[in-house]
Parts: sequence; C-alpha cells; structure tokens
Amino acid sequence: MQVSSEWRKRSKYSPLRQRKRAMAEVLVRIDGRDIAIACAPHEQRRVADLAALLESRMAVYAGEPEALRRLVLTALALMDETQAAGAALARARAEIDRLNEQGADAHVEGDEGTGRVASLTRQTEGAA
Repeated sequence: MQVSSEWRKRSKYSPLRQRKRAMAEVLVRIDGRDIAIACAPHEQRRVADLAALLESRMAVYAGEPEALRRLVLTALALMDETQAAGAALARARAEIDRLNEQGADAHVEGDEGTGRVASLTRQTEGAA
C-alpha cells in the first residue's frame, strides 16, 4: 500500500509531528533518589510540585524501613482521599440538582402567586 507524502506530514505518527511535541524533563527527588520525569514543557512546574507533595506525604511513613512499602502506603492513602473527595463531590452535585429543581418549582409557584396577587389588587382597586 502506498501512502502519499502529504498524509505522512499530517499523520500523528510522522517524525515532523513528533518533533513538534518536544518533551521537557524534570528532575525530582523522591525518597532520596533523583528521578527524571518526562512531561510537556508547560507541565514542568506542576510535576515538580506534585513530586514535592509526594515526598512530604511519604514522610508520614518514615518509620517504615522499606522504601517501596512507604511508597505503597502513601499511594493507598492518596487513593483513599481521592475516592472520598469524589464521593463528596457526587453528593454535592446531587444536592445542587435537588436545590435547582426545588428553586424551579418555587419559581413556577411564585409566578402563579403573583397572578393571584395582581388579580386581588385589581379587584380591590375596582371596589374602591
């Protein structure tokens, strides 16, 4: 199968496109070891901040002799927090939906009430 040179230039696999997506590298220190992490240039600061946060969280398990065990305990604690935050977010969204529905119902009832008030006002003004 022959592929046109124009297609190769547009393909996500083309060497030209791959060069355009140059990766940056951040050197982070985790558990006393320097680790090079590849990332997009605009993500360097974020990766460095996340690594620093991970390092500080691992300090909680400083009494553990094995580095891998400390890392696993830290990862499990972070996953637990992530799931708890996700559940809290789901509950908050459900409450927002409930309040929005309640507000919409109140708005409709309020419009009907306004009509009744206007009618009573006209009747009162007509009697006076």
